[in-house]
Amino acid sequence: MYDVNELKQKRAQIVHELRELHEGVIERGHQTAEEKETYEKMEKDCRSLEQIIEREETIQEEERKLAGKEIRSDQRPADKWDGIVYQMSGQRQLDVKEIERRKVMAVQGWLMMQKPDLHDKVTDEHRAAAKYFRFELGQKEITLPIAKDYRAIQNKFRAENRAGLNLTAGEGGYTVAEDFSGALERSLLAFGGMRQVSTVRRTTTGADLPWPTMNDTTNKGVILNEATTIGTSVDPSFGVVTFKAFKYSSKPILISSELLQDSAFDLAAEIGSALGTRIGRIQNDHFTTGAGTTLPKGVVVSSGEGKVGAGYAVTADELIGLLHSVDPAYRTNAMFMMHDAVLAQVRLLKFSIGADQIGYVWQGGFQNGMPDRILGYPYMINQSMTNVLTIGEKAVLFGDFSKYVVRDVADVRLVRLDERYADLDQVGFVAFLRSDGQLLDAGTDPVKHFVTKKT
Repeated sequence: MYDVNELKQKRAQIVHELRELHEGVIERGHQTAEEKETYEKMEKDCRSLEQIIEREETIQEEERKLAGKEIRSDQRPADKWDGIVYQMSGQRQLDVKEIERRKVMAVQGWLMMQKPDLHDKVTDEHRAAAKYFRFELGQKEITLPIAKDYRAIQNKFRAENRAGLNLTAGEGGYTVAEDFSGALERSLLAFGGMRQVSTVRRTTTGADLPWPTMNDTTNKGVILNEATTIGTSVDPSFGVVTFKAFKYSSKPILISSELLQDSAFDLAAEIGSALGTRIGRIQNDHFTTGAGTTLPKGVVVSSGEGKVGAGYAVTADELIGLLHSVDPAYRTNAMFMMHDAVLAQVRLLKFSIGADQIGYVWQGGFQNGMPDRILGYPYMINQSMTNVLTIGEKAVLFGDFSKYVVRDVADVRLVRLDERYADLDQVGFVAFLRSDGQLLDAGTDPVKHFVTKKT
């Protein structure tokens, strides 16, 4: 029996190399005889793998039918993940509870398969759930989908928490705890704040992603008299921001054999949360202060200078100056961002209102559902920013953070390391996620910073 997943990975690698070869030929404008021969060979190998995969999947499907384990049409793999539900073309749409239950069952079965003494606890339902997500329980590596829109998934989680997501035995046979994907998404979203306020985009491949920008702020229209030419104008300034795909690792998480045996049905959430926190922590650092080139370019590094402080502590007047340094076009969707220690200082800032009244720049959200604000604008705490106000520190940001784009590639890869830690009777789990982040700035500075006294 062939390992279908391994064959698909080989085919994907060939397709990636074909793309690079093809783009190189297009860029140069000609193809060498050697390149033509290589291309034809790779194309042939790709088609051959396609046929083997198709035949193997057909045979395995027929074997399942003969064994009486045919999967119903509504359990087959979905065509796409839209962040909320899966849906097969022409099939009924599954609700959130059912999708979450299947994800839990799939990961539970995959966790248990690594220990021979747990194999008898793996059911047909575990196998069917894994098949729904297009992997086999015996694989060393699996991929699970994460949301394309983190703000949408955050709203989904809030709704689920209010409504409850438990299924009784009569509804499905198991109580659905937080699953791996859900816990991972929550941790990625919650840690640090950058993903909550940024625009997140997912791509299927990790090829360089050029994102064009345009600055036309110097041009205005005119009123024309009768029989007057349209005149001339300065062309817009065009640029491009290129997104890479840096591979992030969570580092291995070690789980003891005893914990696997005793907690097989609760482990998915714990692993997902830990992996998500680790990746979320390092990515938030890079999305905030990354220098670019060999890692993402952080929003602090990309921001423009809005206000320079007269000293080493921000004042109310300086915050107002920072606010008005950002073009009004960006202030509609703007907010402040700072470390919690800096926020503690900002909350103490006062200004006079008339002869005897004192106001604070920070206003509490006393109305139900309204967030706290600074000078009427919301704010985000980001612990990756500086918490020490010394010489030349970019301590406060203000602007439209949706102009910062986080690029994720494909799905999270979860790898199980059985043999590496066998002498300790432990199993390692490690997650990989390819991402990049940059500020879309055509020269108009959608995000600006307050910097303390420079000398």
